[in-house]
Amino acid sequence: MNKKLYVSLLGIALLLSGIQAEAKMTKEAHALYQQACSFEYKGDYNRAIGIIQQAINMNGDDAMLYTKIAGLYADTGKYEEALGAYKKAVKLRPNDAFIYISIGNILQTMGDYENAYNSFAQAQQIYPEYKYNYLNLGNIEYIRKNYKNAIENYTTFLSAYPEHMEANENLANVYYASGQSEKACDIYADVYKKYPTAFKEYKNYGMALYDSKQYYASIDILTKALQENNDNEAIMAKLALAYQNTGNNEKSLEFFQKTFELNPNLTVLKFDYANLLGNMGKNEEAINLYKEYIEAFPNDANAYKNLGIVYRNINENSLALFNLEKAYSKDPSDIETKKELALCYHNKQDYINALKFYNMALKAEPDNYELLANKALTMHAMNNYVTAIELYKQILDKHPNDRLKQNLEAATVAYAYDLLNKQDYGQSILYFEDAIELNDKEPSAYYGFAKANEKMGCIEIAIENYKKAVELAPKNVDYKAALTTLTTSSEIEKAKAAITTPDKNNKQISSKDEVTGYDELIKIGDEAYKKQNYNDAIDAYTKAVVYKPNDKNTMLKIANLYKITGNNTKAISFYDKLISLDKDCTDAYFNKGLVLATQKNYDDAIKCFERVIQLSPNYPYAYYSLGMAYEQKQDTSKALEYYYLYSGLEQNEQMLNTVKAKIKALEG
Repeated sequence: MNKKLYVSLLGIALLLSGIQAEAKMTKEAHALYQQACSFEYKGDYNRAIGIIQQAINMNGDDAMLYTKIAGLYADTGKYEEALGAYKKAVKLRPNDAFIYISIGNILQTMGDYENAYNSFAQAQQIYPEYKYNYLNLGNIEYIRKNYKNAIENYTTFLSAYPEHMEANENLANVYYASGQSEKACDIYADVYKKYPTAFKEYKNYGMALYDSKQYYASIDILTKALQENNDNEAIMAKLALAYQNTGNNEKSLEFFQKTFELNPNLTVLKFDYANLLGNMGKNEEAINLYKEYIEAFPNDANAYKNLGIVYRNINENSLALFNLEKAYSKDPSDIETKKELALCYHNKQDYINALKFYNMALKAEPDNYELLANKALTMHAMNNYVTAIELYKQILDKHPNDRLKQNLEAATVAYAYDLLNKQDYGQSILYFEDAIELNDKEPSAYYGFAKANEKMGCIEIAIENYKKAVELAPKNVDYKAALTTLTTSSEIEKAKAAITTPDKNNKQISSKDEVTGYDELIKIGDEAYKKQNYNDAIDAYTKAVVYKPNDKNTMLKIANLYKITGNNTKAISFYDKLISLDKDCTDAYFNKGLVLATQKNYDDAIKCFERVIQLSPNYPYAYYSLGMAYEQKQDTSKALEYYYLYSGLEQNEQMLNTVKAKIKALEG
């Protein structure tokens, strides 16, 4: 920024006011004026001042003499005397904008920015066409940190002098100082390209590049800045951070060390330095730096969080939890802290707290694959198998993963055994079947499946699956014993006839006659269904399909009952079994679509409804359901398309009115 602009401006002022000055100046005074100019040219300012003073004594009403002596005083650093002379000149020429500009420049040099601004503003009011004064106003507003006004004045000046390097640099500086780093970078880049040898704002340019996250470019420019000022701690610190953000840890470490050699007390920087050391595995050094930083900034939640992560990395779980809980107490909104707390509590096998923080994090990131997987593992560890299984399936549907598939298999087997131990044999059989479908090489699934069938009196099925378990695990003593006991017992026929199912009157149903057993179970299921005893109905129907595994009607009943009772996972499982038996079962596709829609899985629900229409083009409720699904997806045009198609098929007046209301609302 040019703080002696008044010297060049004075020359302009003399040119503009010289004719009038000559008219008033006496011949003797003019001779002295010329003599003083000669001494000024030789650099003898004091002689020049003395001679001009003589001229003033002769001709004290000439403004040009006062502006001349004021300029000479300013050149010799006698600012008060210069101001005094300019004030006398302005009394003689009150409308001379250039005198006010000269006064403003001296006041600016003296640090009196308020009065300097007033002088420049007065000059602008007198002579608004003089564009160079906008540069003065921009400079003074920049110093005063009135950045908006500075930008306006620089912009006005540059509209007349677009190639003015200093004004462009200062405008870029103002944008950078006011937090508009990207705009600053654009101007710096343009100036640097045009004037590479004269460019001098390397430091600010590099800082602006860093702030706008152009880390590689900032390293290049900040390196040039450091060449001009090799002991500047601010440049070194920013280089350390820039290298850290580009993943060049070794260079980052080098500049952090150089920065702290220059100034060991840069406490704020210790946080970033500690982050680097933690990432590099220098855990003890990182811990010490975090502690020093926290001592100075005890309310910084991020410091506690990162310290907790370092402790977790070195298996200091208690210290990790202590610091992460501190971080959470200071900033309960931070998602990363919640994730870290969930992991720490998980590692500690405190599954209740782990689940609490997983749920908190999932509210903010409901589709986070890792969070969902860890929550599933937590539910699995808490023996909440149904939720764990549902989560595993949800994740695997979008992110196939062998490890998670193994976990799903393990949870399915564990739940099946849990049901078996609770004597819920029909349900356990279904889950063992799911487990076998997931992994047909898992002997424990065959063993459990055999055991459940044995309990239900399905001896042949039991023997067949005991054999498979033994075949897969020939050294397992329990599997062999179960097979031997069942196949050699003289009571096999008795065991086949022993299965009973109590009804409400404690009536015993024999399985000796398979058809009779099946028919009786269906009858029991139907009666329970009518009385809305849905769990009893499911149990009876499930036992019935053991006799007839391809019974599509009963399977549909079971799926629909699970849908009614809200067990969506099992409902979808049965609809899928039914579809595997009958690829053209419209009811299975339609009801599965409804379940998926309740889970807000609209994309898969739409596929089911579209399949229904392929199979049965006149199935009205498939069109209606598609309209609702697309409406939920906020796809208005598709929703309207299917509502219109539905209205062409539906005969029920009440439903037609409902759809017409929906169409009217969507069309606005």
